[in-house]
Amino acid sequence: MLRRLDRGELALLCRNELVDVLGGIERLANRLAGYRAEVLGALDELSRSGVDPDPTPHLTLRDATGVSEREARRLHRVANKAREHIAVLDALAAGDINTDQAAALCDARVPEEVRAELVAAAASYDTDTTRRHIREAEATHGDETSTERFLRQREARGAGWGRDHEGMLKLWARFDPETGAGIEAALEPLRRALWQQDKHQRSGRRTPAQRDADTLAYALAGISLTEQDAGAVDRLHARECRDGHAAPGASGTGQAGRGRSQSERTTALGDSRPAGRHEPAGSMRRLPPAQISVLIGLDALRKHTDEAGITDAGTELAPEAVRRLACDAEIIPIMLGGRGGPADIGWVRRTVPVRLRRLLIARDKHCQWPGCHAPPSRCDAHHVIHWADGGPTNLDNLALLCHTHHQHLHEHGYELVAGPDGWVPTQRVVLRHAAGHTDAPEHADSRRHADAAGHTDAPEHTDSRRHTDAAGHTDAPEHTVAPGRDRQARSL
Repeated sequence: MLRRLDRGELALLCRNELVDVLGGIERLANRLAGYRAEVLGALDELSRSGVDPDPTPHLTLRDATGVSEREARRLHRVANKAREHIAVLDALAAGDINTDQAAALCDARVPEEVRAELVAAAASYDTDTTRRHIREAEATHGDETSTERFLRQREARGAGWGRDHEGMLKLWARFDPETGAGIEAALEPLRRALWQQDKHQRSGRRTPAQRDADTLAYALAGISLTEQDAGAVDRLHARECRDGHAAPGASGTGQAGRGRSQSERTTALGDSRPAGRHEPAGSMRRLPPAQISVLIGLDALRKHTDEAGITDAGTELAPEAVRRLACDAEIIPIMLGGRGGPADIGWVRRTVPVRLRRLLIARDKHCQWPGCHAPPSRCDAHHVIHWADGGPTNLDNLALLCHTHHQHLHEHGYELVAGPDGWVPTQRVVLRHAAGHTDAPEHADSRRHADAAGHTDAPEHTDSRRHTDAAGHTDAPEHTVAPGRDRQARSL
């Protein structure tokens, strides 16, 4: 039994002890969730027997617990699923897994013996890791074809909107991977443009959720809340016009397309909303047409393997879906193993070109900071050995880091060091001499030597490119390449 500690007792505990208390609370909550599932099962048995019929058991749960109707429906659904798989229910009742893990394990389309293995492993992992293990198990042991999976996912689509208790509009949506890839490709350019605009602000920067809300406001209704955002939209449309993907009238610029600014509407309506721009209702001002780029192996595109393709946003698409999408003029398959050049730009260029970024996304798939799985759309390409220190712009010297961890790494003096399971953030120890010189530890070639005048000298070792012998084996510098990062990728 977990004893409740008062505030004074909690104040005396160290960090590790407080973390242990949190773990105990979660295990107790999981055990109670398992008990709740068993109680709901008993109520359902009473209802089915006719002794005490209950047509709306979720409302009974709502009235008994005080949760919202939506949450009551979710809890009742999880309880029903758990009772169908005894191994899952037992693990939940023992406190080994939480309700989200239980729901994911029940939905896994794998044989029961594989499900039992997943349940046993889930006790040692968080919910996100458990879901990744389930996806891997479904790919290995599942009997569902890619077409069947596509049809099932499309059937499960849904969306909705409504007002909360404060009158704010809430949206939700769920799409199959193909449709989602198109939506992501349409929204991502503006979201990226808003991030590029925001990251130069030292204070008052929008949160990612606010940035996404502003992106949707323009995509759905042509509303930009600030003149800066309106300028970002105009620059996007202007670029599309130069590239031949949009007509000049679609940009929202010029007399016909601009409409009244928010400040002009404020005068007319007598309100005090912030300056910005609303596009005229009949002008259909929208984002430029989307292009979806899918990175896929040449053998998979030719139906020789079942390897999935990966979009710029990190979404996996089945080979059949990529071939189907490739019939569209706005879909660009980018083939690994084609006639393109190697993924190595060298030291001359600092910025990461689009082709190399796509290869980086295919390899890393998410932020490489331990425990973070932010999608590629929220990540930067980080040079492991800084470009100014002679680090080349190639696949071996790059890693995806989300905006938050990328900024944290540079601001707090961390570097990425290769570990047995991937990159390990290590804080640099700077040695200061009396003369004002600053040296970094000898084991890190990515360190710079700065003198009192602020001049910077790059280290002698500036080439992190790998050497490949005749047998195809690759030797990488010890400080640069993490295990499993020796893919030779080519793209068109």
